[in-house]
Amino acid sequence: MFPFGDKKEISLGQNRDKSGYEEIIDMNDGRINVMLLGTSGCGKSTLINAMLGEEKAETGIGDPVTNAIAVYQSDSLPFRMIDTAGYEFDFFHQHKTRNDIAKFGKEGVRQKNVEKLIHMIWFCIDGTVKRIDQSVLSYIKSVSDDWKGVPIILVFTKSYSEIEEEENVRMAKDAIHKYNSKHTKNPLVIEGIIPVVAKLYPINETFSVAPRNLDKLVEKTNELAPKGIRMANNAVKDIDVGIKRGMAQSIVVGATTAACAVGAIPIPTPDAAVLVPLQTAMMGAIAKTYGIRENSQINSIVNSVLKVGMTTIAGRTLLNQLKLIPGLNAAGSVLNAVTAGIVTFAAGEISINMFERVYKGNVEYKAVDWEAEAFSLFSNYMPGIMKAVKSYADKHDGVIDPKKLGDLLSELFPKK
Repeated sequence: MFPFGDKKEISLGQNRDKSGYEEIIDMNDGRINVMLLGTSGCGKSTLINAMLGEEKAETGIGDPVTNAIAVYQSDSLPFRMIDTAGYEFDFFHQHKTRNDIAKFGKEGVRQKNVEKLIHMIWFCIDGTVKRIDQSVLSYIKSVSDDWKGVPIILVFTKSYSEIEEEENVRMAKDAIHKYNSKHTKNPLVIEGIIPVVAKLYPINETFSVAPRNLDKLVEKTNELAPKGIRMANNAVKDIDVGIKRGMAQSIVVGATTAACAVGAIPIPTPDAAVLVPLQTAMMGAIAKTYGIRENSQINSIVNSVLKVGMTTIAGRTLLNQLKLIPGLNAAGSVLNAVTAGIVTFAAGEISINMFERVYKGNVEYKAVDWEAEAFSLFSNYMPGIMKAVKSYADKHDGVIDPKKLGDLLSELFPKK
């Protein structure tokens, strides 16, 4: 048993006995994951090797050694260590590293691989540099925000004297205070500042500085592990929902394109009833994307969206609104196609909203008036949708391409 308790589980969704669609990322052997961030050459790899008790992470002097994300663990440690490419003082490298970290975590959620989650961050700073740039603190905060504020420990490597230790801790506190004074609504929280020496450092032929404070770093990590698990759990839920939302929106875009093709068929008005089979299939696919299998949940939401959609925005009313767009240059069949696409897209986004709320456990579906919810969402979404169509028409000489309508409107509803 590790110091912070027995094997843990990170759960997504609600209890399995209530909904049947809970997903779990098992903590396997109970280890948490500590991600190491820091400037190139600060000693991350040396610290990893010191913790492991053997040379596994490549170290070096000069050019950056770590160019990719790597995971290290030992039977003697209650945590894994995730090494990353060094922080560089230019936007390109910062952006790439952060994206690599985000992709790494997203893969962990998608694959249900606990080794790719982030429960804690050690941000390593070379203790001999005597400087903490505000941009470094901003970078730490950005990565932390991606993982719901998991605990951060500031680790000063190469702290070869007690005087340096005291100076570095004081410098760090001053830098953090300066940062937070400018970011009062979203401050950077550092749970610990620990100076360490990871490797025997020879001063001359007679004297050397021995490794120290590694035990303090392990103790602090164990102390913060329960909080790290809680915060990572929240982040996992958000990432999981973002993945599902992206999949669901792809379904909506595809259905919107198909609806445009149906709407282009010459009929007096683009009657929403003609689109019901397509929209029903679309919403059923969205429900499955969110892991919802219970027919009563699916049917109550689908029927409400279809009923409200047919009575509020379908047919001649929406068609007339499109005709009022100044400069719109479109044949009747194109307007019918766009109308059908808008109806379907709105129904899809509204069903995403509803199924996502059920999946996240934010509502008890039997207690919700889904018809009233659908009406409210249609009323909220339609002005933005019509504004987007008008803006597109203005930029393209009044021409609307129905085949591009789904992608155009999807930009209104970010995946994250």
